[in-house]
Amino acid sequence: MKAFLYLVLTVFSLFFVQSVEAKILPQAKSGTVLKSAGGSTISVYPKLRADRRALNVSFSNLQNASLVSYLLIYKTNGQEEGAMGGIKLNSKSTSQELLFGTCSKNVCRYHAGITDARLEVSYTLKNGKKYLKKYKIKV
Repeated sequence: MKAFLYLVLTVFSLFFVQSVEAKILPQAKSGTVLKSAGGSTISVYPKLRADRRALNVSFSNLQNASLVSYLLIYKTNGQEEGAMGGIKLNSKSTSQELLFGTCSKNVCRYHAGITDARLEVSYTLKNGKKYLKKYKIKV
């Protein structure tokens, strides 16, 4: 599993050479807009759920994108875990809840001792430009 996550991260890094870095800390009371230069970017708002067992990520300005994907990686008890996925671009905004754990048949098991959490959002704009936004998440 660890090797798979490293492989996925490496593939993302190879395809998204142009990057924009932004960091957000959970102490931020309101969602801060983190943008790269230019007016046609998407906006990403990551925020910890109140119980700190999930990361809620809101996406907006999706009408400017042709492809959006995300990768959440974190360590629990020294082992790397994560979640990845893509966003359907059928609306201007959407949100995703990314659990620090796993769920099966409506039973969720949450990981404890989360460290080194980071979120990477990669996207391609309709003009063809590719971007990577990176966030360090303090759990």
